[in-house]
Amino acid sequence: MDRFPSGDAKPARSFHASRFTTARAAILSVATAALLAGCAAETGSGGNPSGEAPSSGASADSNSGTAPRSTSASVNPSELVGADKVPGLGDVPTLKLTIEQSHPVLAPPLPTEKNVAAPFVQGLEFEPDGSLLMGTGLYGESQIYRLPQWLDNSAAEPTNVEDLQPDLFGEGITRHGDTVWQLTWKEGRAIERDAATLKQRREVPFDTEGWGACSFDDTIVTSDGSGTLTFRSPDDLSPLRQLPVTAAGTETTWLNELECVAVDTDVDPEGSSDSHGTNTPQSHREIWANVWQSPFIYRINPEDGKVTGIVDATELFRDLYAQLSPAEQQSVDVLNGIALMPDSSSTSPNGTRQFLLTGKKWPTAYRVTVSE
Repeated sequence: MDRFPSGDAKPARSFHASRFTTARAAILSVATAALLAGCAAETGSGGNPSGEAPSSGASADSNSGTAPRSTSASVNPSELVGADKVPGLGDVPTLKLTIEQSHPVLAPPLPTEKNVAAPFVQGLEFEPDGSLLMGTGLYGESQIYRLPQWLDNSAAEPTNVEDLQPDLFGEGITRHGDTVWQLTWKEGRAIERDAATLKQRREVPFDTEGWGACSFDDTIVTSDGSGTLTFRSPDDLSPLRQLPVTAAGTETTWLNELECVAVDTDVDPEGSSDSHGTNTPQSHREIWANVWQSPFIYRINPEDGKVTGIVDATELFRDLYAQLSPAEQQSVDVLNGIALMPDSSSTSPNGTRQFLLTGKKWPTAYRVTVSE
């Protein structure tokens, strides 16, 4: 998912690599650097001339974060830096992004003396009770922890904090029943944890680089930095099948943090009914994936691997940079972290969804609505 602490891009394992994807990834990296520079330029010397740390933006009710203030359709793809090089842009529908609220991102102390203002987010996922699980990365800094009852109190202090061994680079996380899985980057290991305590149960071998992870009720889905997703057994993460992801017929690359979405639709899209003539609700599935080194998020059909929609999150970068001093802007890294807001989705296939989005070293998380 990621960068070395030095800022160098981490190479994807050659599991599915090709000259095509490597070249396209390099273009995305350059485009993102230009995007970040552009956002900084738009805010002049930074939206906070005093250089003081920005306030969290919390309202009098600390549970609500900031009030809605920005509603915008995605930027016209033709106006984006490198847009003609990003698979699917201009051919796949660009989805509308609306910023609803923003919230401070809280992190526990690090196991070393090197504490930071914002965590290096690698995985983000809501639990059934509204608590928020967060996994972070970097060698010597990787953790997993819980923000309890986050939906009721977004200022909740982290609990169940577990530090990874200093030789492990934490990656994607996902909860499956009473288990939480946490990937590591290139160590060939995944960690099984007790969902209640986040204590480690065991380690299992992992056959690719670990990047993103998400869970359906019968499978775990992971990414490895390529354009192919792997479906795995929830018991031990052994691979079951692979899914190449394409956008308008073009292969993709650098799929990163994932969110699995399953909704029961109002009606069966095939029009079937039971013996009493009653329409039978059907489960509809989507996979949402950050495209590393870009402001884009893909909505993917898990049956055929086709990208069915693209979210342009450039607006989040602009809003974030407007809050930060020039020094703080330097520490902001890529978009990373997608969590579906519980009980917030339309029951229509590819309908309106609400997510919590954040990034690496972002002091802010955004509640957004995504729609056609």
